[in-house]
Amino acid sequence: MCIDQWMPRRVGATALVVVGVITSAGAQSPDVSAPAANGPFLAQSRQYPLLPRDLETELALSAAPQHLRDGATVLVLESTGFVTATRRSNAFTCLVSRRGGDLFPVCWDAEGARSLLPLDVDDAQLRLQGKTGAEIDHLMTASFAGGHYRPPSRAGIAYMLSPLRYRIDERGHVTKSNPNPHVMFYGPNLTDADIGGLRGSVVFMNKVGPDGMIIVPLGQKEREVILIESQSLTERLERVLGYNPQR
Repeated sequence: MCIDQWMPRRVGATALVVVGVITSAGAQSPDVSAPAANGPFLAQSRQYPLLPRDLETELALSAAPQHLRDGATVLVLESTGFVTATRRSNAFTCLVSRRGGDLFPVCWDAEGARSLLPLDVDDAQLRLQGKTGAEIDHLMTASFAGGHYRPPSRAGIAYMLSPLRYRIDERGHVTKSNPNPHVMFYGPNLTDADIGGLRGSVVFMNKVGPDGMIIVPLGQKEREVILIESQSLTERLERVLGYNPQR
């Protein structure tokens, strides 16, 4: 299904039904932990900070290579769930994921937007319904088993070129992950043994399951360039999150 067919302006309105419950709708070594800022938050959960729209848009697009950003659709999180901030012409859709307090930008191709992006949309709606992270994980696992979610049906790519990733616990403490810009290829139910992968090497699986991804990190020179280019965005985001590495 094309993204334009299932994603209206208010994205959460068409999220999947999972077993009658949803009615709408590879971590790196951490840096120093710091308390999060004082909101606003989705569903009053400190794991789901709501960012200024311009900042969230820039952060979402930072996941994609430069040549795709001007044409990519962008979703942002508001108090009612994810909404379409900008609908553009190419096949890519970018957003800032926050599932389980794991905040990072990602940009999906058309196949990923059809099959895997709905997990973020539904996750936000379930949070609004008062579900815990453990309950959401259980429901999403059941929804894959029941066919409400389907793994990618063809080869494709997702981008996580931004060096910015933060873990936020239920108390709102923010931990920064080491930068790891990478690209991902769909690998449903594959293992490292299947692809000759090894975590931390040139290729590895992020997880085994229907939403498993083959991770290919960028080279050192490319990472260094991205880190330099991201300095201003990093400072703005960490100020909003209340993250201070000196604490």
